[in-house]
Amino acid sequence: MIIKLLSAFLLVASAYVGWWAVSSASFLWLLPAVLLLVVAFGLFLRKRWSQYLWYLIALAVSVSWVVSVVRVARSGWPYDNALSSVISLVPGLLLIAVCAGGSAVVANHFRASKNAL
Repeated sequence: MIIKLLSAFLLVASAYVGWWAVSSASFLWLLPAVLLLVVAFGLFLRKRWSQYLWYLIALAVSVSWVVSVVRVARSGWPYDNALSSVISLVPGLLLIAVCAGGSAVVANHFRASKNAL
């Protein structure tokens, strides 16, 4: 069930990135949109190769978020008070939670199906 939700999340993310790429004429961003689409269908169909693509996406998203936060912190945080700074980190932390939780679910799912064979 959670694998299907993760697949749906990736499908929505693929549609959004694809729409953004076309509407802003940044056609290079169609490659990540296609990759998200392929991983979404791979996970939905329970293909073993899709887990490795998921790990790659989760790692890339996590590293890029950390790099972005470090860059902003080094250039001077945009907010003066601590509460606004913490609140600005919440969306990224939720995305990191989805990546970590999704990786744990994918690992458990494919480990369980490997032992069942």
